[in-house]
Order: sequence, then C-alpha cells, then structure tokens
Amino acid sequence: MSEAVEGALSAEPVLPATGADAFAASARSVVEYLSRRTPLADWSVSRVAGGEQVHVHVHHDALIATGDRVPWDDTFCRQMTDGAAHVVHDAVRDPDYAWLPDAGPIRAYVGFPITDDGDLFGILCGVGSSPLADLPPFDADLVELLSSLLSSQVGIARAADRERRRATIAVALAATDELTGLVNRRGWDTLVADAQQRIEAFGDPVAVAVVDVDGLKTTNDTFGHAAGDDLLRRTAAALLAAGTDQDRVARYGGDEFTVLTNNVAVADLADHYARFERSLAEHDVRASLGHAWTGPGDRTVLEAFRLADASMYDAKRSRRR
Repeated sequence: MSEAVEGALSAEPVLPATGADAFAASARSVVEYLSRRTPLADWSVSRVAGGEQVHVHVHHDALIATGDRVPWDDTFCRQMTDGAAHVVHDAVRDPDYAWLPDAGPIRAYVGFPITDDGDLFGILCGVGSSPLADLPPFDADLVELLSSLLSSQVGIARAADRERRRATIAVALAATDELTGLVNRRGWDTLVADAQQRIEAFGDPVAVAVVDVDGLKTTNDTFGHAAGDDLLRRTAAALLAAGTDQDRVARYGGDEFTVLTNNVAVADLADHYARFERSLAEHDVRASLGHAWTGPGDRTVLEAFRLADASMYDAKRSRRR
C-alpha cells in the first residue's frame, strides 16, 4: 500500500456539526416515520445527480437499501418527475410504469420530488411488493408535505454550510506543499472530511485518484535532486492543467499525488481521469493512475483510497509488461 493511502487511512479529521448533519437527521426521521405510519415498509430519501439515482437515507425492508444506484432514466421517480402519477397502485397495470425494469418486483410506488432552490435534488419515495389496493388506505398528502419540508430544509442546510465550507476549503487550500504549491497532506485530510460529510448527508458524487510518479529515485540518483524536484513540479503542473473546478489536487509527499473529484457521474470517471493521464504524458511525466468512486452505503472516501491505490498498482504492473 502506498504512503498516500496509508496516510489517508490513518487520518480521521472530524468537522463540527453542520446543516448537513441536521438535514441527514431529518431525512432519517422522515423515512423511519413513514415506514411506521404507512403500508409501505421501504422508504428512501435519494439523490439525483450525474445520471443516477442513489438512495442515501433509507428505511430498508426488502426492496431498497442505502447505496443502491439506478440509472435515472430507468426509475419510477424519473417517470413521476416527468408527469406520471405520484401514487402508483399497481405498477404492472399502469402504462406509465409497467415498462420499467423494476416493475414486477415493485408493485406499489409513492414519490414526490425534493428540490433545492427550484432544482431537483432528489426524491422522497416509498415502494412495496404488493399493490396498494391490497394494502391499508394511504395518505399521499402526508408524503407530499414531508417532501416539501425536506425541500425547505435542504436549501437551508446548503445555505448554512456554504460559508462554513468556503472557510474550510480556504484553510485546506492554504496548507500547501512548498515544492509544488499543491495542497499538502494536512489540507487534503480536511478536504476528505468535508467530502465525507457531504456524501453522508446529501449523496454528493465523489471520486478519488492516486497517482504515483515513476522513476523519481532514479532521477535523483542519476541527475541530482534538482532534476527530481523539476519532475515533481512538472507532475503538479500536469495534474493542475487537467483538472477542472470539480477537482482538488494534492501532493502527499514523495512521488505520490492525489485527486479528489466532485460531481462527476460514475460512468464518466474513466474519461475524466484519462484527461490527467494525457496531461502527464504531454508534460513528459511517466506515472500510474488509479481511481475509485465512493458513495453513501458503498464505501467511505478513505476506503475508496484502497481501491484507487490497488487500481494504480494494477496500472503500473500493466505498463511494465
């Protein structure tokens, strides 16, 4: 395991309680309440982003679990937001829903959108394996009210966190590596903690990459440390040139660099990180890159480092063949 990953896994910075925490607590309370007071046992507050619906806060019975990811176009919730019924008594008999992949296992559905400043944030929804006609009476107005309250709260939570996040990110970006000017390990740990908080509360899409530069020791031994320093500076320049405003690049030390990426769909990550590989080659830097995504219920950001690290070493071994 690389030094970067060992350092990340040993770091557990804790950020203060925030609006994100308040929203997460409210979402969990809502799904628990609905599971007790309605005939549907599976309830979710999900996030819609990057072409996917990801279930973030879930009361799980049989059909939905935290971390479940579904292509947005294939979901009941997409149909609902496009104008189909909010309450589906029997999915296999409803022409707006019967064609969906999950129609059959899911017979009953109730869903209302959660918005953030007028834009779709996610969905409050419940599902069941039996038609609603076979279940006790259902109060759809209650679900609509709760989705409206969650919409208000997600906006308040995001606004409340905005200034705090600006200050947090500013502190993190000010902690720089003297040689490359990139964020250093301490700053990176703060960025990771912030990302983890956003994932757990809001289901924000996050991915990480680990980059290992080839031949730094050989360069130092053969051409001197000035040449090695130049190699590291070129690496930093290459990663910064490839990055977008969705990326944060850091140097952990030695020949190891990391990238934290926000709001890129899982399906688009390979193309996104290929930008970095091309930029490294254009800057005459030989390096290996591995990446992994993370999300609610799947793995933490720190656990994603393990996968990114393993992927990086797989890439390095492939290049040596």
